[in-house]
Amino acid sequence: MLSKQQADEDVRKMFEPFGTIDECTVLRGPDGTSKGCAFVKFQSHAEAQAAIAALHGSRTLPGASSSLVVKFADTEKERGLRRMQQVASQLGMFSPIALQFGAYSAYTQAVGGDMGTRGGPSGRWAPWGSGRSWG
Repeated sequence: MLSKQQADEDVRKMFEPFGTIDECTVLRGPDGTSKGCAFVKFQSHAEAQAAIAALHGSRTLPGASSSLVVKFADTEKERGLRRMQQVASQLGMFSPIALQFGAYSAYTQAVGGDMGTRGGPSGRWAPWGSGRSWG
């Protein structure tokens, strides 16, 4: 995590030893303070991997509440799944990730591109929320 006072240039200096940086942006709230997160885009995948290997969990920056997390940005699919988990937890439901049976099992396979081949215990596929049971 970054501190609330972290500037784009501070982050750029921290990551420059690992390669050529195309973009470096600290995410900010409406009041202009850092959200404790930044996106750094390197010219190559290898440069990004080197930064991850060297910096992830390596230190806690002054003013930050936890150690530095350095990873590849989430894909759209990962962001969607995280949003689904947040909604489920707000509604007091089980986390969908913990469910490994029934319709959710079929849903995860459908998302993964494996529709219809290994749905539920009987091999049937039912979309999320279809009301079908595997019993």
